[in-house]
Amino acid sequence: MQTQSGRLPLHYPFPMNLMILACSPNARDGILVATTHAIAPVIRWLNWRCAVMESRPHHQKLSQKTAVETMQRLEGIVASAMDGIITIDDEQRVILFNPAAERMFGLPANEALGQHISRFMPERHRPTHAAHIHRFTETGVTTRQMGSLGAISGLRADGQEFPIEASISQVEIGGERLATVILRDITERKAAEDALLESRRRMEGIVESAMDALITVDGGQRIVLFNPAAERMFGVAGKDAIGSPIERFIPERFRHGHGEHIRLFKETGVTNRRMGALGAISGLRANGEEFPVEASISQVQIGDGKLATVILRDITERKANEDSRQLLAREVDHRAKNALAVVQALVSLTRAETKEAFIVAVRGRVSALSRAHSLLAQNRWEGGDLAAVLTEETRAYQSVNQLMIGGPSVTLTPNTVQPVSLLIHELATNAVKYGALSVTEGRVDVSWRILPSLELELRWTETGGPAVQKPESRGFGSTLVMEVATRQLAGELDISWPPTGMCLVATLPRSVYRPDISAGSVPSEEVAPKSSEAGSAGRILVVEDETLIAMELCSELESRGWEVVGPAATTDEAMRLVGASQLPDVAVLDVNLGGNPVYPFAEWLQTHGVPFLFCTGYEQLDDHHGFKNRTTIRKPVNMTLLEGELRRIRQPT
Repeated sequence: MQTQSGRLPLHYPFPMNLMILACSPNARDGILVATTHAIAPVIRWLNWRCAVMESRPHHQKLSQKTAVETMQRLEGIVASAMDGIITIDDEQRVILFNPAAERMFGLPANEALGQHISRFMPERHRPTHAAHIHRFTETGVTTRQMGSLGAISGLRADGQEFPIEASISQVEIGGERLATVILRDITERKAAEDALLESRRRMEGIVESAMDALITVDGGQRIVLFNPAAERMFGVAGKDAIGSPIERFIPERFRHGHGEHIRLFKETGVTNRRMGALGAISGLRANGEEFPVEASISQVQIGDGKLATVILRDITERKANEDSRQLLAREVDHRAKNALAVVQALVSLTRAETKEAFIVAVRGRVSALSRAHSLLAQNRWEGGDLAAVLTEETRAYQSVNQLMIGGPSVTLTPNTVQPVSLLIHELATNAVKYGALSVTEGRVDVSWRILPSLELELRWTETGGPAVQKPESRGFGSTLVMEVATRQLAGELDISWPPTGMCLVATLPRSVYRPDISAGSVPSEEVAPKSSEAGSAGRILVVEDETLIAMELCSELESRGWEVVGPAATTDEAMRLVGASQLPDVAVLDVNLGGNPVYPFAEWLQTHGVPFLFCTGYEQLDDHHGFKNRTTIRKPVNMTLLEGELRRIRQPT
């Protein structure tokens, strides 16, 4: 190995620039890491050392044994290196291919030696590779550190591409330039980086598209993340929010308590608190508007500091809906109790000579209240059309042209609908008992107008009835009319008694109405039953599951001359009744029978030609399109209206 001059042969087939490696002081796990940037200085040092020893013939020269041992040690380092090491000559042909390179490219060294280096790179990179190497050699730079070549790819023997990181060094030996590359397979690291990047992109996508506001603050309570939902919620651009204190978005009166809450949260060591766990809190928009929010909070340790993230949900709309529901519940409770109190008062104050007359009077007044309630419900408690109130309260008398109504479109206010309904009911009942509606020749004209003073004038005029005279005393009905008009409606009442018939003029204040167009309908008026011969009206099937309602309905129908079949509480019972005898002439059907619809039985009646109508508390029969327009009587039942409709559907004109 040693020449006559005593210098190592630098053209040794195992290149000295590769074998003579510096030992990095940053060796990990006790393994010496080869670094290419030290190759050239080492070679220069060895050449200098050989020259010095050669000039000292009387001193001990570097022995062949020492050189061989040095090469063996370096060869061991190259052979055991975890990275691939490849050395190429001026023609870019491989002259060294260590075991790690064999494993990396899937090719034994004896097949790699002498091959052009381009064999180990994808074809698309080969045209530019030679130019890169040429520029590198021309620069005179001896090394480029790991990763400085950028993102590059290798090509395994099986054609598989894979990402690599590389460093390169060059050295000139005996007029020949050798280049050495150290390659690191970063497939796993690249996959991990890609997975991390993908995860980050997904997370960014979630943060960006989240419907809730996401705000992250550092240990100093300064904002480091402010997503688009937070921008919309608080009316602040993210770039303006980043770096500002979170207290900026908290109403001033809560800021002191907020700092204490955060401190306690950090000290507990709890990592998160779910949405709503922080209780009722408020946010502050950029325009100074406060709004209710629901929040969750989490914290995570990052290095020596902690990051806290709050997720905020604007519950302004939900809070408004909850407040509306509570208000509605209170209003319904109030109206229900008020209605019961009115019914109680009606029952207590009604006077009659007989039990039957008392029942008729009470039922009529309760029905009037019910119709007013239905009208208000249909109009969402925003009031009711005056024409609808008058029309439905007097419907039973319009079919014989005994009553005419007319006037401009006027919508009564919510608090006015019920008293006006009672007023018209009492007038109609009185007319049936004593006035124009007690005879077939009688006539009632109801009209209204808006006076120049904007008061509402309601006029009730009777003609063609029995001769009348002013009563010496007032009964409960007359008293009720007076009290409703003057006290509850705060109006004025003028009643005259000409021989042709009673005339009433009620002048009501502007507060009882608003002049706009509305529509509504309510059931009609109750009058005293007229006895008929049993069975003279025909056979009627009653289907009703409420016992008391069924008993009352059957009793009233029988008193009006109907032969009642039933009552039946279920559709099965109804089928048994109609199957055991001849079909009825007509039927009255409750819609809901213990939670089951009556519609299948109604369809059976329809196919067998039996006319029927529904008697229900439902305002609309939207659950069965086929019966949506079927005649329907609302509960509580107006017997006069019910009987009129029964006769109409039994003998259609």
